[in-house]
Amino acid sequence: MSKNVIELWLVRHGETIFNRKNLVQGWSDSPLTHDGIITTLCLAKGLKEHNIVFEKAYSSDLTRCIDTSNILINALDKDTDLRLDKRLREINTGDGEGDFISEHLTKYPYSLNFKKHPGTPNGENWNDVFERFIPAIYDIARTNEKGKILVVSHSMVIASLVAYIDRSIEEVMKIPNNSVTIFEYVENDLRIKKVGDTQYIDKGMQFYNEIKSSYAY
Repeated sequence: MSKNVIELWLVRHGETIFNRKNLVQGWSDSPLTHDGIITTLCLAKGLKEHNIVFEKAYSSDLTRCIDTSNILINALDKDTDLRLDKRLREINTGDGEGDFISEHLTKYPYSLNFKKHPGTPNGENWNDVFERFIPAIYDIARTNEKGKILVVSHSMVIASLVAYIDRSIEEVMKIPNNSVTIFEYVENDLRIKKVGDTQYIDKGMQFYNEIKSSYAY
């Protein structure tokens, strides 16, 4: 990698209780499930198997991302300080938080449309997200000089960054738990390299039984 190239590795947090129950999370602080912890450990194993090393680590300040970040940092045996940034939070779904996703999409049919969603009551619309999340990502990129940077965040806002770069995208795409979405930053320009990549979690899942049996809970 050129010394002038930075890669931002945006990782979606592990599975949460709200994920398991198909509930809208937004800013609600739903904890990781046991499977969410184990699969995050599997992601770390997959990253190690591919010799991925992160120079810095950043996270949303919501618990599910902090826990995911700490699991990854500890499992990767890297002495990395974790920097928290509220701007990396998921879209605030306001009065819709805790809804079943199917019911939420009935009440707010444009929720997944970047151009048509007016926002939920007491929540955010997509312009609000762009105005806080995009500057946060650029600030992280500009603060670092080279290498791979870990950023643990949320599915909807990661998808919004992809759509911000590729303006032809109008709908939120699926970003699986523990997947990796990679952006390259060169000369103040962000480029999409991979979206929702599961190869690292897939690799780590080969060690699932070993990791599960060694995890004390």
